[in-house]
Amino acid sequence: MSLMDWMPLLSTGAGALIALSGSFLVDLRRGRDTRDRDRDLDRWRTCIDFALALGTAHSMLRNAAAGDRAATTRAMSESGAYQERERLLMSGTPELVVAGEDAFHRLVDMQRLIRAGEDLRTAEGHEAYHRFAEKLWTFRMAVRRHFGHRAIDPGTLDRKDWSERNECVYCGAAA
Repeated sequence: MSLMDWMPLLSTGAGALIALSGSFLVDLRRGRDTRDRDRDLDRWRTCIDFALALGTAHSMLRNAAAGDRAATTRAMSESGAYQERERLLMSGTPELVVAGEDAFHRLVDMQRLIRAGEDLRTAEGHEAYHRFAEKLWTFRMAVRRHFGHRAIDPGTLDRKDWSERNECVYCGAAA
């Protein structure tokens, strides 16, 4: 058999190899895109669940009587704050984790005040709320930036800042 007899077969084989390589690369790229999309979706859900858990814990802490250690423990555990914090610590980017930890620890500060017998309607208790509110808004804006949305300026929502001090009935009455 001459070289000319092999040329069509070699050309066909080379074409098939190129086509298979292209298909493989497309599938590889699609797999990466799917994994990236799934990871982002999981991270989005984690951030939302974390923020909701902090909000629920905050509401439960506000209803706890000063000095009621059991109620403050229930507030943090039943709200899912600890579980969602763990999910965020494991799946969040460094920026999201830092912002989330700041908000979480301000909530823990509120829990400690109540455990120590402080009423949230006192100046110290109320200030703890404002620090928490500000850090929770900071977390929300970090989530927006991470997912490609612009952060919202407080003025967009007719607020002076994220601490909610200016809209606060208690702070207005105390001034």
